[in-house]
Amino acid sequence: VSDLAQSLPLGDSQAFLDRMATARARCTNLCRGLPVPALQRRCVAYAEQRMQLVDEAEEYGLATDELIALSLVFADQPLVVAPALQRGVVLLSNVLTEEKVPQQFARLLRQLRVLARQSGDSELRAWVDGVVRSLPD
Repeated sequence: VSDLAQSLPLGDSQAFLDRMATARARCTNLCRGLPVPALQRRCVAYAEQRMQLVDEAEEYGLATDELIALSLVFADQPLVVAPALQRGVVLLSNVLTEEKVPQQFARLLRQLRVLARQSGDSELRAWVDGVVRSLPD
């Protein structure tokens, strides 16, 4: 996921899409047989660990890229990765005064909204809508 995040394209890139397909296939093979709650816990643990590795504010951008890449790898299972993005949103909300963090917060929240739409999960959609409503104008 870290390597994939570093190659996030500015536009559609066939090389990125190929890497994404490879990562998805590998993830599917590695996760085969693991129950959804176990996968969710691993994704949340990854999000927490990745955010803890941030030493300086500009590193939140790469951490956010990695969580978005994780969500793309699990795109076929949005409810597996959604809790990790939720955790990322919560962790970023604690440092919104840091430079460029509001933009990263918004990117992660937008991706979470995509997952909510994709999954059709009303609880996830309500959570995202609640976060959006709580933001200052």
